[in-house]
Amino acid sequence: MDGGRRYWAFLSYSHKDRDWANRLHRALESYAIPSRLIGRQTPVGPAPKRLRPIFKDREDLAASAELRERVYAALAQSSALIVICSPTAARSLWVEDEIVRFKALHGEARVFAAIAAGTPNASRLTGHEGDECFPPALRFHVDSAGALTDRHADLIAADLRPNGDGRKLAKLKLIAGILGLDLDDLVRRDAHRRAERLTALTAASVAGALAMGGLALAALASRNEARAQRAQAEGLVAFMLGDLRKKLEPTGRLDVLDAVGGRAMAYYTAQAAHGLDDKALGQRARVLHLLGEIQEKRGNLQNALRDFQEASATTAELLARRPDDGERVFNHAQSVYYVGEVADLRGQAQEALRAFLEYRRLAERLVAIDPSKSDWREEVADANINLGSLLLKKRRPEEALAAFRRALEIDRNLVGRSPRDPGLRAELAAAYAFVSDAEAMAGRDDAALDDRLAERRICEQTLAESPDDNTAAESLMVNQRGVARIYARNKRLPEAVAELIGSARAGERLIAVDRANVEYQSEAALSFIALGRTLLRQGALGPAAAAAKRGDDLAEGLVSKDKTVERWAGVQLGEARLLRIRVEAEAAKNPADCRRALAPAPRESARLLALIAVNPTNLPLVQTAAEAMLLDGDYRFLTGEPDQARAAWAHSRLLLARDSGGGGHLSGDDRVGGVAMELGVREAGYSTPLNRRMPMASPRSRETTGKTCPFRYNL
Repeated sequence: MDGGRRYWAFLSYSHKDRDWANRLHRALESYAIPSRLIGRQTPVGPAPKRLRPIFKDREDLAASAELRERVYAALAQSSALIVICSPTAARSLWVEDEIVRFKALHGEARVFAAIAAGTPNASRLTGHEGDECFPPALRFHVDSAGALTDRHADLIAADLRPNGDGRKLAKLKLIAGILGLDLDDLVRRDAHRRAERLTALTAASVAGALAMGGLALAALASRNEARAQRAQAEGLVAFMLGDLRKKLEPTGRLDVLDAVGGRAMAYYTAQAAHGLDDKALGQRARVLHLLGEIQEKRGNLQNALRDFQEASATTAELLARRPDDGERVFNHAQSVYYVGEVADLRGQAQEALRAFLEYRRLAERLVAIDPSKSDWREEVADANINLGSLLLKKRRPEEALAAFRRALEIDRNLVGRSPRDPGLRAELAAAYAFVSDAEAMAGRDDAALDDRLAERRICEQTLAESPDDNTAAESLMVNQRGVARIYARNKRLPEAVAELIGSARAGERLIAVDRANVEYQSEAALSFIALGRTLLRQGALGPAAAAAKRGDDLAEGLVSKDKTVERWAGVQLGEARLLRIRVEAEAAKNPADCRRALAPAPRESARLLALIAVNPTNLPLVQTAAEAMLLDGDYRFLTGEPDQARAAWAHSRLLLARDSGGGGHLSGDDRVGGVAMELGVREAGYSTPLNRRMPMASPRSRETTGKTCPFRYNL
């Protein structure tokens, strides 16, 4: 290598493309240059026996504070730059920086692209910008100062995918580029070498044929026996993932499902050494889906994402081999959905939206392939539910309602054709629930209640037929909370409390069935929090305190399992903590007790504001922070800091203003309306210069001046 450079090439990639990077790194470093080309003079010096070493970005360096500088040093010592291109890489600031740095150091002629996913130059096509696989620094020239220009750049690209160059030809393209050799020459030499090897292998085979003849019949018999055993084993795995899983899932027993998935995965791990055909790879991806679901339900999102991404890589490759195969489209759609679900749980709204849009596209493609398959039409319904849920979180109820109603229409038709199918009935019940939530957010409570009661009838019918169906029991628990929310908004508090007591008890029963199931814990926590709020509105402080503590304990337990689940660490834990503060403050006998009850509020408001800084579009989280800021202001007022109190209340008002949808029904009552009402009391009673000192009289009770907390917390 000339110029005193240390690496033949620098491999730059997004960490989500790590598998591609590892495969390409091994393929390039292990490739033996044809003997007739070794030593030939090239633009970068004599051709070596092997292209070693090739720098694989970041993993060749130990983590340290000087990592960035050491990466720059490796770029300076590299003869070429290979960029693994994908939509993820196109958005990676790290990859972009490496391309710019390399071009500034060495010019643009030694930069090569290896396409792993996406579409080259898709950014020029309206509506397809998200498919772009080339980072901007690849698509445009970089000037001598390292600044990106607006002039389009030409580049050499090798397509690693089966429907492109394929891995072998792509590898030869990159090697030819690195060494400055003619590709045809390299391909011919490589083909000649393989022909020589084949000739030698043929000669050896002929020479050994007679010696092997006596063993051939025995080997054939063994092979047939092995094939029969493998077919039997794969049939058993298919049963485990199909009929057996359908029987086990309603029980909610994660330990049994885990055992099923573990046994299936052990089988494919043992078979990997002998090679897996397409069918076996597809089955293995389904096993990974099951294992990922179990990890997700246990609150281990990182492990779940690992399983889902591994499955996605497999299903994507299988689909690329046969793009019109409906089963392969279906399997990849599941992978895409699961990856999007983890992003949604972590509050990564844009990543979730991209995944769910792709999921819907694949689902619609399934129906186009075969409209008669009910399972595939159900995928379209599921995809619309996912998109609608994201829109609902953004407080866009009418758009969400359109997606939910499309799903409801599909599910009604499917249940009409198969009224005894419990799975289809569960999907229909869920569609009614989502439509209800959207109607409620749009302010149409009568319609919302009708939809919730329609959902309830389906759940009760399923439980009457199958009392041990815990999936239906969980749906009914959530349904009771939804009905209670509508009752509470319409001041039907006794009915709301009755619904929530039933919901909370159902949650405890489900937790007793499987204490590892975080879905049960999460739903039960929400029911206890809603119950505590409604009891507080009734003035039942003792029961409200007990419900608040149970909700808080469950929320704290969930966050201890995985802090990256935004709905646990944000809204759920925040609501639970703020409810406990409210109950204690409402029970206070004097301002000093009230001040002590409110003391945790500033710390909690700071925690929630930090979460908002990471994800400012999460409106439920913003609204929870608004409530925390209100209590923060109350505490500061009671500690003799009226200016800071007014600033906190003003901040709370600004946070509430973000709720453009105007609904915000997050608990057993209208939280947004309640917080706004309380802010109005503060702003009217404590915002004028005459009231800069702690009040001697308050909106809460002028008859008990100084003997009770000056604020009310059960509005």
